[in-house]
Amino acid sequence: EGDPGAVAVAVVGSAEDESPPPGADAAVDGEDRLATPRAQDGSRAEEPPVDGGDVDATAPDGSSLDGAPSVAEAGAVADADAEGDTAAPAPPAAPLAEEPTTSSPDGGGDIDTAEPGGGDGGAQSATEASADGSGDPDRPAEPVIPAVGPARIWKARHNKWSEETDADLSWYRHKRHVLVFSYSGKPVYTRYGCEEGLSSTTGALSAIVSKFVAFFFSNPVQGDALRYFVAGDHIFAFVEKGPLWLVCISKCGDAYQDMVRLLNRVHTQIVTLLTAGIERTLQNRPNYDMRKIMDGTDAVVNSLIRWCTQDMCLQFEGLEPLPLPPVARSAASEALRAARVPNVLCSWLMAEHRIVTLVNNKQYKVHALDLSLIINIVMSSSSLRVGESWTPVCLPHLNDKAFAYAYISYVEGTDVGVVFLSSSSEGDQFYAISQEASSVKQALRRTGCLDAIANAIGRCPIDLRECALGGSSSGPDWIGEEPPAAGLASSFLPPARGGGADRSVKKALLAPTPPGQMRLLEGIIHAAYFQPASQQYFSSAVAPGYRTRRRTKMLFRYYGRCRALLRHAKMPSQICFATDHECFYLSLANEYQMYLAVPRGISMAVIGQFYQWVKSQEAHIFVGQFPTW
Repeated sequence: EGDPGAVAVAVVGSAEDESPPPGADAAVDGEDRLATPRAQDGSRAEEPPVDGGDVDATAPDGSSLDGAPSVAEAGAVADADAEGDTAAPAPPAAPLAEEPTTSSPDGGGDIDTAEPGGGDGGAQSATEASADGSGDPDRPAEPVIPAVGPARIWKARHNKWSEETDADLSWYRHKRHVLVFSYSGKPVYTRYGCEEGLSSTTGALSAIVSKFVAFFFSNPVQGDALRYFVAGDHIFAFVEKGPLWLVCISKCGDAYQDMVRLLNRVHTQIVTLLTAGIERTLQNRPNYDMRKIMDGTDAVVNSLIRWCTQDMCLQFEGLEPLPLPPVARSAASEALRAARVPNVLCSWLMAEHRIVTLVNNKQYKVHALDLSLIINIVMSSSSLRVGESWTPVCLPHLNDKAFAYAYISYVEGTDVGVVFLSSSSEGDQFYAISQEASSVKQALRRTGCLDAIANAIGRCPIDLRECALGGSSSGPDWIGEEPPAAGLASSFLPPARGGGADRSVKKALLAPTPPGQMRLLEGIIHAAYFQPASQQYFSSAVAPGYRTRRRTKMLFRYYGRCRALLRHAKMPSQICFATDHECFYLSLANEYQMYLAVPRGISMAVIGQFYQWVKSQEAHIFVGQFPTW
């Protein structure tokens, strides 16, 4: 129990089959593989045509979860609100796009693009064929998103749709809208177009909401509200937050739970920027126009939506640490822990959007989601990454009615930043923090830790194919100018005292992997592992064949569908979700959450091998227990 290799089951196979133990070798002929059909006598059968795939959800006791839907239904299963007593019926999945269309001009969003395999990750669509060079030669190939770095999410781009209104046909072609408006129907935020030109749409949505409340939810004790409705191939998901309504309109096949989770993140991001005091203002002044104080924040919310749809950010309320040798991370932690300033809630080192280390004040517990939203603010604004910045931010999980103050300073010429969160802005607080931040930067340079961080940035996200071949990760194996001699035991050591030459011996980024023992990792499309206790997660690189924006979004969308199917399951529980070409495996337990996307037909031993690889690399890919002051 709690061991994914021990509890894994063959989703499509004979009842007598047993899952391999963790770390088992790769499959041979006749060994169980994920989503491989078998005949009644246990022999391997001819694989029938798959219409989207089959779903099998299995609880720890071996019983099947009641009502496991088909793939076509799995993406839109609705839950009751926290206040409600009954579960809402599941909205149907969005119909699949049959005709290929073109993708977004600049990559900022999707404009009526067909889903991979018709929306289910199955057969290759005509658009994908053209991207691979096998389709229409006149159709431009789909751009491949960057494999490393945050450019695919926080890349500065011009909004080509800023002038669109609901009178333009092009506005309706976007596949995932996010709208925020007040009870009075005044628009507050829109992902596409300009708020001034969407007054009729937000007014109509506000009228629909109010009519539903009057007709169906007149009893205030019931505490329910409109959650979603389906119109054609679109699902309209609603979230009520005080005097604000947030709406997601999608025809991407998103799971209803993911749409609600996205809207909750958007609302929390708005509170991070403005505090919850704006809600009291709207309650007292219903006609108040929030757009005046929201001016300039659209880029932050847009980046958050891209982060949620193109990464694991939506599935986890946690932070992604930067993979780093343990001794290098310890040196960074000690440098940050030596910076003691009164009234500081926490401080951390960030490398791009990943965390190097974090130090907490013992008197406060800062939620990881609050920190990730502050990281999004920093990554969305280039001005905050130049010089020294002092900006107010709200921590909704700590106190949503007051501002804290973030000191942000980047090491010149790098993507490494030092952030302090202070509860006070009075007196010389800024200058006191500035002096300590300078000391931290000097310590990072002096110990050589800055070079280790820079090397790790260039090699993230971790490519599991390199690990399967026995390497430590993608990119060069050593930090510095020359690798150590063969057979030399290397370690990350601080330079000698007295200003001597840097005698730190170079260190591989990850612990060595025995060649051949983890060879199934080479077939993984994507993998992620989350530790709820520490609020930290690891996310691997996406396989090269899935690095188009459409396919990458498809991977994370199917993770959401798997999670929706397990929403009522008792932990530990697991599910395998099969499409025409991929299998998505999700294992949930109190100690961990594990997500895997693999090619259909791969050996089930890949589950145990990835679990063992994570355990062998925990000291490198996770921070562990955060140090405190």
